[in-house]
Amino acid sequence: MRPKFILRSGATKDKRKREIELLLLAMFAAVPLYATQTIALPPLLVFHALMAAMVVRVAVGRSPEIIPSAIMRGLAVAYILFYVIDAAAISRNAIAASTHLILFIAVYQPIESLRRKNDAQRLLTASLICVASVATATHIAIVPFVIAFGFMLFRQLMAISHAESASMAGAATVEMPSTRAASFYVSSATAIAVVLFPMLPRVRNPLVPGMAGSLSNASTGLSEAIDFNEQRQILPDSTVVSRVWLGRDAIPFFTPLRLRGRLYERFADNKWSAGRRDFTPLQTHDGVTQIARATGFDRVATVQQRLVTGGRLLLPAGTWEIDGPSQIYEGPTRDIFMIWQVRRDVANYDVRLARTIAPLRVRRVAVSNYPVTPPVAAMARRIVGNATDPVTKAAAIEHYLSTRFRYVANPADIGHTMTVDDFLLKDQRGHCEYFAAGMVALLSAVDVPARIVGGFYGGKLNPLTGYFIVRREDAHAWVEVFDGGSWQTFDPTPASLRPGNAQSGLVGAYADALSDSINYFWDRYILTFGLADQVALALDALGRARDLVASVGGITRRSAAQLLTLQYAMTMLVLIGAGAVLWWVIRGRNSLFDELAAHLRARGIDVGASTTMEEALGELRRAQPEAAAALAPLIGMYEEERFSARRDRSRVKMLRRGLANLS
Repeated sequence: MRPKFILRSGATKDKRKREIELLLLAMFAAVPLYATQTIALPPLLVFHALMAAMVVRVAVGRSPEIIPSAIMRGLAVAYILFYVIDAAAISRNAIAASTHLILFIAVYQPIESLRRKNDAQRLLTASLICVASVATATHIAIVPFVIAFGFMLFRQLMAISHAESASMAGAATVEMPSTRAASFYVSSATAIAVVLFPMLPRVRNPLVPGMAGSLSNASTGLSEAIDFNEQRQILPDSTVVSRVWLGRDAIPFFTPLRLRGRLYERFADNKWSAGRRDFTPLQTHDGVTQIARATGFDRVATVQQRLVTGGRLLLPAGTWEIDGPSQIYEGPTRDIFMIWQVRRDVANYDVRLARTIAPLRVRRVAVSNYPVTPPVAAMARRIVGNATDPVTKAAAIEHYLSTRFRYVANPADIGHTMTVDDFLLKDQRGHCEYFAAGMVALLSAVDVPARIVGGFYGGKLNPLTGYFIVRREDAHAWVEVFDGGSWQTFDPTPASLRPGNAQSGLVGAYADALSDSINYFWDRYILTFGLADQVALALDALGRARDLVASVGGITRRSAAQLLTLQYAMTMLVLIGAGAVLWWVIRGRNSLFDELAAHLRARGIDVGASTTMEEALGELRRAQPEAAAALAPLIGMYEEERFSARRDRSRVKMLRRGLANLS
């Protein structure tokens, strides 16, 4: 009876392990929900706490019934009404309410499994939780999660299949599934998915929130207005906003980058805001839209941009032509451009940059409406002196502010709100928005049109891919001055204190570059890989195939011409002859099997195609014992050579020599 007890104990242990793995599978499926924030944190914590309690109970040999099954069945009935209330009043979101329901089912099913077998339903529930996690995730970290979940799921599927087979066969035990087999299935499925991904129809997932989120941590360049009545705050945030590719010959002329996002032209109640608010569609020819006139040196750059403020384009300063978007609008104010954001998170387009650009149409530009006080006017006249040219005045004010005033990286460190006049006349310290606003105020005092520009500055060059990375923490404000024909850029913030001046070691720089390169590949060729990319990929494949056929045809024609030469023909004949001789020598030498068969045949033992040497040796022992005794060591040596993983030339020579001596 002892073997029977051991068998029953082993089966119980396997069943306990499989139950724990089923519980852990559901818990693991919900892990990404913490990052995607599809549902609130408390329900997730309650779910994992209840599931963890079940795991502990099963591990110590008890049932997973942490709540009596009768109570759970009552809760399940009541949850039908609660789901409606959750979707309408609590979560106010059908996706979140449905996720809550799935998590409740995942807790209910292990308790229900005590009454009826429901392993398949539990795997389905875990898969639904996984779908909710994957459908709301956009980070590349979701890939190893999917692979790990698939591995665990395959193990459980094989366990269920094995259990059903064992039950039908009347077996008493159920083996745990094979890790190697699960790894094979996951690896195969992953390889097939990689091959099929470029060919699958591009259907937008309505649950994916995309890469662009709220940028509340970096107010500069993103807020609707610069309100100095409220405490401003800029916190470090390394999330990528844009990637810009510049050719090597363009980098010295168009860096550091300035991505223009907003213009602030009107002042009221210590607050700067945009000017007019309307949208004007621009004419596009074959996908190319001209937004300014260019003079002099120009180059093309490629931009991948997160649409962080609706469909507004963060164009590099100096852009005069955009290639890519089907329709571009100027607005909500002049010289700011946007596309309609229809379920788009990222825009990919090319721009043409010029050193000097001017508006397409002549416009009357007025001095800002900042209410210049006598002290500010006197300060401005003292700074510009006798200068009359707008650019000269702007350069003098820029130099004065950048050398006489103190820069504060985070406006929260100032400790209080202040007006622009207070910044200029009293505090003389602030962050980039105060520097830009102060310069516009001083220029207004000397009748020079100017405006504040909000956007992003600098960026860091990725040495592995050649693009500049612009992040949220690169938000910045500067000034544009109208010289009578075009807008000129000035920046009163000290150059050494502008964004992008933080230094890191060589190893850290390349680690950051590698990480961003991976994220870029994920963003560009997975999340935003669309129908246009598929068409381009197909056209590229056709072009490469056409070039290959053409090159093969050219090689064939050249080869045919070479064959016509006498020297080439003689060389080929010599090579063919040498090959024939070598083949004849190799082919002419019998194999070891053939030599042994010939030796046995000479002694009256016929070795057929299906006869083994052991069988032939047995016949020889019955007919000629002495000859068999002499041949047996050689046949043993042949068997070793025949089934050995490596060929032993010395053994082969010894065997042939032994056969020759017997003959």
